[in-house]
Amino acid sequence: MFSKTHKFDHTSRTGPKAFVSEYAVTGNDAGTGSLLAALAEGGFLIGLEKNSDVVAMASYAPLFVNANDRRWKPDAIVFNSAQLYGTPSYWVQQFFRESSGATLLNATLLTNSSSSIVASAISWEDSENAKSYLRIKVVNLGSSSVNLKVSVDGLGPNSIKLSGSTKTQLTSTNLKDENSFMEPNKVVPSLTLLENAAKDMDVVISPYSFTSFDLLRESVSMKMEGTDSFSRSSI
Repeated sequence: MFSKTHKFDHTSRTGPKAFVSEYAVTGNDAGTGSLLAALAEGGFLIGLEKNSDVVAMASYAPLFVNANDRRWKPDAIVFNSAQLYGTPSYWVQQFFRESSGATLLNATLLTNSSSSIVASAISWEDSENAKSYLRIKVVNLGSSSVNLKVSVDGLGPNSIKLSGSTKTQLTSTNLKDENSFMEPNKVVPSLTLLENAAKDMDVVISPYSFTSFDLLRESVSMKMEGTDSFSRSSI
């Protein structure tokens, strides 16, 4: 599925919108809900997000499965009469909660690892506290760490607040790792403060990971001087 990340890049912008229905990684790579499957789906979703002008909707499936009556695998949420847990694929969906209604930014990824890494950038506002964020999402399906320099045009030198900017990462020690009733939190996102948050910053993307950087902005305005276009993020 990761290979389909750019599937809609060259789709006609004048035809009907697409609905990507009931997608998921299945087969040996998926197991009953592996990190590998989740990362591949995450890369695919980033591709859909970057083509949201032609992809109107997308839905992961199946969503729920009773562990005592498993007819399909994987699923997003596994339950029995007493417990439940989310698979890594469920947690990947959480990275896109704010994408609906967000503004997609023009982002350029400059890297020698283009076959194993994909990224996108959006601006979004938290409806609970009215704070505005720039979110950069990166999936690295490669076996090595990747050093990236993030550079955001159109922002002033002090436009990113250090306090309140965060990094969220989904990864594990093994690509085939899964959650279970015994270890429901084996593969879940970890949230940390982003200590070097700035409009220009160097970051390290771990191998086999989904990483999201949420940069808290001082103001909502994010336009380039002399233009009406939204800023470009170089990643």
